[in-house]
Amino acid sequence: MFGGAIMQIEQKSIFKFTPQIISDKLRHIFEETPTTDEQAELLTPQPAKQRQLFLKRAIKDKIRATFQLMPINNDGYPVNVTGNIAQLANSNRYLITNQNVSYVVNFDQIRYIANL
Repeated sequence: MFGGAIMQIEQKSIFKFTPQIISDKLRHIFEETPTTDEQAELLTPQPAKQRQLFLKRAIKDKIRATFQLMPINNDGYPVNVTGNIAQLANSNRYLITNQNVSYVVNFDQIRYIANL
């Protein structure tokens, strides 16, 4: 008799807080990130050999990594990108895909690579 009443109260509280729990977990997807003119902090450039080795490993093992990309010309600014990387047709160009944006970059534009 009392067990059913307790179960009913617990179910109501779960249903009551479910939207709040989901909202808290997914808030970062729906909120816009503030757009500022603030540039990414420049990280110490990694040696070319180290970047090449990590790129091979990231491509082979499909590792999600963070990349600091340098602009092609002086008009841009460094960008930090997290995503998966793939090599484009045995060239010196790579495709970095994030859930919202894709980047096609040359090897020389990759300044720093970090594993998550």
